[in-house]
Amino acid sequence: MALDADIFFMMSDDSGYRTYKDLIHNQGKSIYPTSILVQLIEILARGIYIPIIGHFLCYSFTIVCCALSQMRHRRNYPELYALLISCLTRAVFRKKHVHRWWYLMRFAIAVSQERQINWLVRDVVLEDNLILLGSLGPRPLKGYDVAYSFVGYSLWLFERGDIWGAINMVRIAEQADETWGYPEYLHGWYGLFTTGVDSVEHFARAVHIDWSFLQRMKQDKTCKEHPEVLHEVQKRTLVSK
Repeated sequence: MALDADIFFMMSDDSGYRTYKDLIHNQGKSIYPTSILVQLIEILARGIYIPIIGHFLCYSFTIVCCALSQMRHRRNYPELYALLISCLTRAVFRKKHVHRWWYLMRFAIAVSQERQINWLVRDVVLEDNLILLGSLGPRPLKGYDVAYSFVGYSLWLFERGDIWGAINMVRIAEQADETWGYPEYLHGWYGLFTTGVDSVEHFARAVHIDWSFLQRMKQDKTCKEHPEVLHEVQKRTLVSK
């Protein structure tokens, strides 16, 4: 049976569903498939555990997303990451469905961040594997999912004290999605910890993209220690407005 690959099962406890295209653009539109279709897909998702059948089911983006949702709901993180790594190394996503490959990568990073924030659980080996996979990931490196992924890699490297490694990653994020101001903001913030980075330039770019980053600067503890930077950013952005 051919399943609609644009149906995406929410990776949360919500009962709503969103199309993949809506989700990729951060829109809130939801759809509600028939209960029979939902039950069928959920049953098929459980079949991923079956050795031979599961191998073929993993070719379906819809079933994979449903299985990931089930695993996350049960906090079965070992199998969740095993499934994600398996899918990220499959040619079917790497070569034929690049945008879905990067969505799965974004989800892997988001769940890892969720565990770190909520339960103080960090898996450095997993981080290294995801960074390596992403660095060798399918091209082109464009879109929000790509930018989000490289921001995730950047933050992990910064937490390890590798500031220039973090900067190199965030540069890729800037180019991947020029409509998202956070990579520019993060690049400017990194500049407060090292030399050779024009923090004012990157902060100003972030504010040009999204005015709320100016307020974020005013509230950030590290930025408050550099009032001259905040003043210069305000001067540049107000003049341009």
